[in-house]
Amino acid sequence: MDRTATRFCLIVIVAVLATANIVAQQAPSASGPDLQPNSKTEEAGVKRVVDGIMQPYLAQEQRTVGGHLWRRSPYLGAIVAVSLHGHRYFFTYGKATDAGAPFTRETLVEIGSCTKTFTTTLFALAINRNQIVPDAAAQKYMPNGYTLRAQQLTPLELADFTSGMPDDPTNLPRGLEQRSIEHYTVRDFLTWASNYQPRTRLPAPYKYSNAGIGLLSYLVASATGKTWEDQMNAEILQPLGMNDTTLRPTPEQQRRLAQGHNRAGQDAPRWPVYAWYAAGGLRSTAHDMISFGEAYLGHSEVNGKQVSAELIGAMQLAQKPIFTMPNGNKQAMAWVNNMRGGNPVILKNGGTAGFGSGIAICPTKDAAIFIGMNQAGAQPISKGVEILRRLP
Repeated sequence: MDRTATRFCLIVIVAVLATANIVAQQAPSASGPDLQPNSKTEEAGVKRVVDGIMQPYLAQEQRTVGGHLWRRSPYLGAIVAVSLHGHRYFFTYGKATDAGAPFTRETLVEIGSCTKTFTTTLFALAINRNQIVPDAAAQKYMPNGYTLRAQQLTPLELADFTSGMPDDPTNLPRGLEQRSIEHYTVRDFLTWASNYQPRTRLPAPYKYSNAGIGLLSYLVASATGKTWEDQMNAEILQPLGMNDTTLRPTPEQQRRLAQGHNRAGQDAPRWPVYAWYAAGGLRSTAHDMISFGEAYLGHSEVNGKQVSAELIGAMQLAQKPIFTMPNGNKQAMAWVNNMRGGNPVILKNGGTAGFGSGIAICPTKDAAIFIGMNQAGAQPISKGVEILRRLP
């Protein structure tokens, strides 16, 4: 089946059958962060798997990641949250700050591109509510005053990385801080995006793009009449009891932020809020992210709150494969379906100047995992997939 046909099936069949699928696929509920484990045997088994993978990985002093040398920070730390059959387990390693504060389930980390999965959830909600048509011209939903040169561009091509758009805007200032929204404004970003012209026929071959997801968020905001932040709070964070997931941490939350480190192991600056923040701006905790993972598994209750069938339906749409990539994995809306090694694992990684993170779910095992590490270039998502595959 070619990509066009696959897209048609995704939009039509999934939308029609969403309600039936929700009923069939809902998993056992998870009512909160302090759930008692099903048995000491399960807890010990999970710990054995997690420690067996994470401890050697974190002990490595240096390695080459993506062609770059990575040196272990003396203050390297990590937290791993696992949900298995509705029971949560948290495992901490190393230090969250240079002063030696430990990681906890309430420690905030920069989750980077894991933010994209929140944005595509909102996109899927808008699709199912008939507020936005995924294969329509993106221009239809552009904010007032902006006209796309790429008239053929669609919202779905932004969501599944087939827009051809570069990773980041090509006219950014050099310094990290100078790229913040106060300097490179929303107007600067939307003006750049308006002038983007694909170099090939769309949908283009897969090309990861922060800018594309950033633009998608403005299309969804225009289509729904609500800002990205307002939608995030109303549609995802409040319903799931995710009180520590935020774009702009409060003073109290800032005191719980881990200290990030760069690839050389030195202290890294905090990640600025960019004009395309919907692609990578969120801070969150292990507690909140495992809550998000449980909702993506289809749990009808998370943190003692009922999860609506509408939200579960949107999450099912966002994670549904759209096309197969050359490596055999299947691309969804920001999510990747890892098809290798047995049970499919649906995942998203994230990274900033000082953090590496990853969230993944394995529906066939009713399992979810989140890993946050306070050093850039760590790429913990590969370890998350390995852990999920080894869980009983």
